[in-house]
Amino acid sequence: MYGRDKEETLITDAFCRVTRGKSEASFIGGFSGSGKSMLVNSLTDSVKCVGGYVIKHKFDAMSQEKPLSGVISAFNQICQMIKDREKPEIAKRLLNEFGVELSLLVRLLPNVSVLFPEFVSPAVEVEAGDTMNTRSVCFTLLRFVRVVSSPRHPIMLFLDDLQWADGTALDVIHAILSDTMGSCVFFVGTYRDNEVKVDHDLFDLMEKLEISNVQVTRISLTGLDQDDLNTMISDALCLYPRIC
Repeated sequence: MYGRDKEETLITDAFCRVTRGKSEASFIGGFSGSGKSMLVNSLTDSVKCVGGYVIKHKFDAMSQEKPLSGVISAFNQICQMIKDREKPEIAKRLLNEFGVELSLLVRLLPNVSVLFPEFVSPAVEVEAGDTMNTRSVCFTLLRFVRVVSSPRHPIMLFLDDLQWADGTALDVIHAILSDTMGSCVFFVGTYRDNEVKVDHDLFDLMEKLEISNVQVTRISLTGLDQDDLNTMISDALCLYPRIC
């Protein structure tokens, strides 16, 4: 990666602080193709190396039709990771936390069932139009995150293209990051800064997080400068930079 050393240091330092036990957020803005996703992905190996979980979701123009589906699907990814690492311990803690309400968690995050192969959901038919409201989704996710995340196993939640995100989804993110009862989450959100207006819910989220004493790092990516571009081209052509 060229010309992003400063930005890479910023998000790495932010994640290191999260491993001490307090959630943080980083927002990366830039035009399409500026290297936002590449910057975030440069950190994922380090997160996994220290025992963290990396979960991702990319919003699109259709996301607002089902505003919470992206956030829910991202957290649903963790279950398989837990199964491959520390299944017995986490399964026991989830059972202690949810008890008879475990079926509610399975309904929200179907992959939780891989942690409980013997679990049989109560024989209660759910009406097709019966869906969990935002408050229930938020509270259930909070309880789940408190159990599965810790300084030893922080969660890195990467949401791409936040310019398409609905305010409802961002409210859930705020609730998770501002939680003071044990959640350990490093949130990274990227967005195309040329496609958002000043009144976008995204900026409201940043402000709310800061009011809630959640540390927020804001990064803006611009084009590469002449020296970085020269280095990139010289590496591609296998030439010394001074020749390019």
